[in-house]
Amino acid sequence: MTDVEPAAVRAENPDGPLIASIRVLTCGSAEQHIEHRYGSKLPRLWWVLFGRRWVPLPLQAFLIDHRDGWVLFDTGIDPAILSDPGYIRQAVGRILLPWIFRFHLTDADRIDHVLAAQGVDAEDIRLAIISHLHFDHVGGIAQIPQADLMVSAREWSILSEPHPEREWILREHIEIPSAKWQQIAFAPSEDPLFEGFDGVYDVVGDGSMILLPTPGHTKGSLSMLIRREGWDPVLLVGDLTYDAALIEKDVVPGVGDRKTLLASYAKVRALKERLPGLTIVASHDAAAAKEVARATGTAWDVEMERT
Repeated sequence: MTDVEPAAVRAENPDGPLIASIRVLTCGSAEQHIEHRYGSKLPRLWWVLFGRRWVPLPLQAFLIDHRDGWVLFDTGIDPAILSDPGYIRQAVGRILLPWIFRFHLTDADRIDHVLAAQGVDAEDIRLAIISHLHFDHVGGIAQIPQADLMVSAREWSILSEPHPEREWILREHIEIPSAKWQQIAFAPSEDPLFEGFDGVYDVVGDGSMILLPTPGHTKGSLSMLIRREGWDPVLLVGDLTYDAALIEKDVVPGVGDRKTLLASYAKVRALKERLPGLTIVASHDAAAAKEVARATGTAWDVEMERT
């Protein structure tokens, strides 16, 4: 693991736009408690054990066609979490997981198969940006061993804490021999656009993909701002929220640090005020594909959303 300068990925399309497309990848689906999505005044363990209202939870990643090569934002979930009894080593985690989520997964939902359905070979992924280290966002890293994996230094530091598994960060599926992890350190920016954020990170040095710290869901969660001439800017916020509309209403999920989430919400809202047309896209938002299509001027229909 090393700190890095802006990443260099091999040039694949030197004459095209910096970013040709953003694709929303469906990596299975699940259900979560309604309190998980919208928050609750009740203790978390109460609604986990006794909550009876469930809502759909799409499991999604994002594929960016950058001039320098294919880039993933998150890598989805590993379907083995359902088929392998030892996938979660901690007994408490194995017991609690089905009380928290109802997963609907097949082998086709593994990231290499999802990419193949898009006509992309997993071996051609050059870089994966990891919004945070939860198992449903790093579940495909074993399928892209050639790719650099970028994560915030603060997020990576959770692995040094006594029990990262209590935050659903599973060391055994993160610190794998093939993974090419790179910690990123956010640097101060003089750009007034990013006022309020604790630094920025320009992924490839061309301004098309900017990482921003948006903690709250986890201690080191990040978001990625994508910009291209002719598009509305797109902000991929990971699990900062499960529904982008809730940021405007200050409705935080039932997991995470409420105070930190609200602070990140305020920064995102301020960014939206300074950046006209900004489209906020959450990783588990059912409207993600439609919103990305609208922002990029791409045709959208129900079948597209399912791919």
